[in-house]
Amino acid sequence: MVLLHKSKRINSNKTMDKDQIVLQENGNDGQSVFLYYDAMAGVYLAFGLSAYYTTLVTDPYMSYSEDMQMPVALLRRNNINALRQGLTKVEHLVKQYYQFKLRSIVGEAGYKKWAQNIHKKHIQVKS
Repeated sequence: MVLLHKSKRINSNKTMDKDQIVLQENGNDGQSVFLYYDAMAGVYLAFGLSAYYTTLVTDPYMSYSEDMQMPVALLRRNNINALRQGLTKVEHLVKQYYQFKLRSIVGEAGYKKWAQNIHKKHIQVKS
């Protein structure tokens, strides 16, 4: 448990809600970037379309989540700073969640091919 300002407590062991992530990514409006805090690793993660959109602004470490069945971007502090500068922040809960908006709708153009490439590289690394 992390103590902030004597009255605000944030559970640092909070796990990401997989169902919420899948719903948000499946319903992505073509310009939203959702980031989720992974307390175990101490980094923010973006999945699916959100991961794809982060690559338009910064250069995160990319992988493929077998559990989530979609690409995942691992974002370090410099990546978050680039997103803050290049996107519009919509919502932020410290060490839990971020939501940003791209300045214009990108949609899914190029996403499928990009995701297949990430998955292919993941399989090669596992082999």
